[in-house]
Amino acid sequence: MADHFQQIDTPAWMLELFKSIDDLNLSEDGGFRIFADDIVLQFGPKTAHGIEAVKRFFTELDAPYITQHFVDVVYQYGNAYFMQGSASLRKKGDPPEKSFQAAPLFNLLWFNDEGKVIRYVVDFPPEAAKSAGF
Repeated sequence: MADHFQQIDTPAWMLELFKSIDDLNLSEDGGFRIFADDIVLQFGPKTAHGIEAVKRFFTELDAPYITQHFVDVVYQYGNAYFMQGSASLRKKGDPPEKSFQAAPLFNLLWFNDEGKVIRYVVDFPPEAAKSAGF
């Protein structure tokens, strides 16, 4: 575990989480398994408490969209991981040229001592929030 802020390779669990978000895979063996049962999600101006509420949040948020996350860089400091990347979003049924970008996209994930994410903070530019209806 890093005891200072250092750049690391993108962890497999992070790629699995973003794939599960993009695919809305909420299964027991999907990327959401990294979350603690009592996780707190802060997504821009929205908050969700507990794993089931977080799954509902992502379902409601992403169901109307085709999303794809991209990781540019990941840093670690102790139990915290910081990701800077982007996401491409397009409403289902819209042509590809109607896609919009949430960039830069920032994710901050804190792990508890059991190796589960206990706090997940996501933020993005205000114009991307407006495009997504926030």
